[in-house]
Amino acid sequence: MIAHDQRPTLTKDASEDAPVPAPPPSLSFIPFSGSGPRIALLTPYTGGNFGDAAIQDSMIANLRQRLPNAQFSGISLNCENYLARHGSRAFPLTASSNPYYGMSPAPPSAAQNSEPRDGASSSSSSFKAAFRRIPGAHHLASAVKSWLSGPRNEFRHWTAGRKLLRSHDLLVICGGGQLDDEWGGPWGHPYALFKWTLLAKLTGVPCVMTSLGAGKISSPTSRFFLSRALRLSSFRSYREADTRSIAAGLFPCAANDAVIPDLAFSLPSEEIPEAASRLHSAQDRPVVAISPIVFGKPGVWPSADRDLYHRYLDQLAQAISQLLARKYSLMFVCSARGDNTVIPELLLRLDNAAKTSLQQQASFPETANWKDLLATLQAADFLIASRLHSTIFGFLAQTPLVALSFDPKVNWVMNDLGQSDSLLQIANFTASAVIETLARLESRKPEIVQQFAAYRQQALQRSAAQFDTVAQMAVAHATQSA
Repeated sequence: MIAHDQRPTLTKDASEDAPVPAPPPSLSFIPFSGSGPRIALLTPYTGGNFGDAAIQDSMIANLRQRLPNAQFSGISLNCENYLARHGSRAFPLTASSNPYYGMSPAPPSAAQNSEPRDGASSSSSSFKAAFRRIPGAHHLASAVKSWLSGPRNEFRHWTAGRKLLRSHDLLVICGGGQLDDEWGGPWGHPYALFKWTLLAKLTGVPCVMTSLGAGKISSPTSRFFLSRALRLSSFRSYREADTRSIAAGLFPCAANDAVIPDLAFSLPSEEIPEAASRLHSAQDRPVVAISPIVFGKPGVWPSADRDLYHRYLDQLAQAISQLLARKYSLMFVCSARGDNTVIPELLLRLDNAAKTSLQQQASFPETANWKDLLATLQAADFLIASRLHSTIFGFLAQTPLVALSFDPKVNWVMNDLGQSDSLLQIANFTASAVIETLARLESRKPEIVQQFAAYRQQALQRSAAQFDTVAQMAVAHATQSA
């Protein structure tokens, strides 16, 4: 019955297991053709988070408006996905893996790829066989091999990354919550940002950071890496004033940087899809979209909190039961693939009457990408969401929403949108509060839609100057290098 019941993918936002080791970076790279500026876009995106995908599409679309001949490359955690969705060139973001942060999909193992050298002697084989019979020798050899391969892969990655950037005119670190060490610790994305900004400096390629967001920064090592990355960038902006304050704590000069809304807000109008067909079963009933999150789920979220997660499920399930009892039509959608596993858990918690009503009043539309999700949300009257980009997609769809915030970044965007009255906290919200908030939204829907439209125009105007600056920097370096 539920199309979304699948295991979460290994993304920055949801992962069941520690990511697999990254493959050594390939030195092969499709050569550029033409004379347009060559721009590398860096992101921890793997394809599982629709918000990260929308950010990339926004940057590419806006720069193409200004630089029709621009040529793009991706530096990401999933090169195959980046090639399929965003361009013809991709390069691995990292050479090593940490829990919840690493290249995906799994590379073939070294053993699968290795071939015996010519002239290998039978005595060598005999020695290996004898060595394997020593208790614990195999595990020791594997540990030593792993320890030795890490520095070698890291050196190769630095060398290949430097070669890559020398063929580009600009490195763009595109939005999202990149000032963060929750997913992978300090040697995850903080180190990756330091590495790539330093490589850009060494190769003379300007680096820009656009509409960055901040998350958890809990380690002094992370602060060191992030402060250096900010310092090495030629241009910086942040998606909210709160993020800029955090950045200024890492690098004081950041206090003078611009605040430009999340890049998803500046998707060009031609990128916005048409609304999906309204649910036939809805008839004259209001349609509420439900977009849950795996926040706190043990084994999936880095900072697990089983009690908080179960409380979230219980209260949201009670709210869903009440909505069904009041004859609302419901749609269950996700903005990150790992969230799909929450839906069956919610449905199991519904009361018996609600479970009976599901057949007539609920739907589970397929959303393969952010455009599918946005089109679906445009067919809804209201939205209940937790993730940051679920709320932003609700805004783009001009669908009034109740935010069940799991992180300060959701609070910040709701406040910026003038929707603080519709903001509840995941740690203490109740089902009755959700229903009461939704009732207020119904009475104010025309006013809220007007607020969204006005904010959209402001966001487009504020972001236009940023895209102009990025384009000018790319052209300037290309002209200088010609």
